[in-house]
Amino acid sequence: MKKLAFYMSLIVTGLLMAACSKDDFKDWAAQKTYLPEDAITIPGYTASAASAAGIDLNAETGETVQLVNLSGAALPEGYLLNGVRAYIIPADDETAEPVILNAANAEGFFSVDDLQEAVVKFYGPRPTPRTFKAHVYADAIKDGQSALIDAGETNIILTPIAPFIDNGYYLTGDFAGWNKEGALAFTHIGSADVYENPEFQILFTTTADNQYWKIISKTNYDNDFWAEGTTGVVGTKVDGDTSAEGQLTTEHPQAGKIEKAGIYMLTINMMEYSYTIKPVAPQFYMVGALPGWNAEGAAKALLYPQSNTTMQYTSKFTGAWDLKLWNKNDLGNWDACYGCTVDGDNSASGALINSNAQAISSPTAEFYTFKVDLASMTYSWTKLENQTPTEYSKMGIIGEFNGWSTDVEMTQVTPHNWYVVATVTDGGLKFRANADWGINWGAQLTISDSDFYGKGVQGGNDITVTAGTYAFYINDITGDFAIVKQ
Repeated sequence: MKKLAFYMSLIVTGLLMAACSKDDFKDWAAQKTYLPEDAITIPGYTASAASAAGIDLNAETGETVQLVNLSGAALPEGYLLNGVRAYIIPADDETAEPVILNAANAEGFFSVDDLQEAVVKFYGPRPTPRTFKAHVYADAIKDGQSALIDAGETNIILTPIAPFIDNGYYLTGDFAGWNKEGALAFTHIGSADVYENPEFQILFTTTADNQYWKIISKTNYDNDFWAEGTTGVVGTKVDGDTSAEGQLTTEHPQAGKIEKAGIYMLTINMMEYSYTIKPVAPQFYMVGALPGWNAEGAAKALLYPQSNTTMQYTSKFTGAWDLKLWNKNDLGNWDACYGCTVDGDNSASGALINSNAQAISSPTAEFYTFKVDLASMTYSWTKLENQTPTEYSKMGIIGEFNGWSTDVEMTQVTPHNWYVVATVTDGGLKFRANADWGINWGAQLTISDSDFYGKGVQGGNDITVTAGTYAFYINDITGDFAIVKQ
């Protein structure tokens, strides 16, 4: 009864102060079941936006910012504010469940971090002004008794904190001419919104040791190539940094350095302004429904290299054959798999990613060549027309190492793709089917650590190898083969 009497006195006092006010307040409790139902209104006591132009959180240097003004003069004499909170929802979606924020003080100041989190929850971190409805409540207190006051609704505009992220980036350096003409384009990972998917990747080759690099924004690429500033050149914080991962900066950007020649994958996260760079072997393996979802099976399904950055795999793909790829350096590491952005995507082509990579599906149960282009970070499927394959019951290798006498039999890992590990001596060898010299593949090729693949031809020359243990692969449709030193 005492609390009810307090409420009644507060309401009556407020009405006397407002005289004949006809202010109309919404009954939010009736509209939104998640809003407080026991709040009272006081004519003349309302909240309003502290800034009609909006608040850019990027420009705030303190921990709090004034979000709303409260007309404290309308409170009855002797009553003090004990707490303020706001229920925040997007202005264009009144059905949304609100974020509830507690003010830092009774003057309507709120935590910048809390406001940032609310904007990102509804819209993500893109630095675009967003309009919200804020329904404000205040606790009034006198003589140990409190009442919840509905201060009404006001529109507020917030711009979230976010770094500048361009729509594209380019890699320049010793291996790319340090100019626009030689700059190499990154591939954006994921959807078109760079603030939702801020990662970009590029695969590139260095042909000499101690190669330096920097990153150029698309803004610079389209205008002043070397202009520095927030939208300009991106680099490392320390000149000559050889770290495999680190922070990027646009403030006095320095050049990173790659110590050894080779193929590298550079991934940048422009929300965090961070990078990772790692070497990439020119061997990629398929893991999936065939030949198996494990490293042991994948090691038997090598994609046949066509160049340093392109490779392919031809087979009769059964329906919904899901697959991912592993680079030789990451074989068995699921976090380093390459795949697509949407699980089970069976499109004719798509972007190839290795950050949260999903399984790629074959289009139909027919003969296809699956091709990967690491230069553009894409994959594609090409259907083999008028494919008749001939089915071989056996495939093997034969050569000087065994006196050209008995084939070392290979295993058919997937349709038309064969594999075996064998130890051989110096000399020539060939692949042949069904232990029949009428069906054999050879090539004018000497195998070394840096030259391990080719395309065999029927009745071709011997393939020359040096003594050692090798993994042998061949595709009996295309003649693609690989001999990889173990």
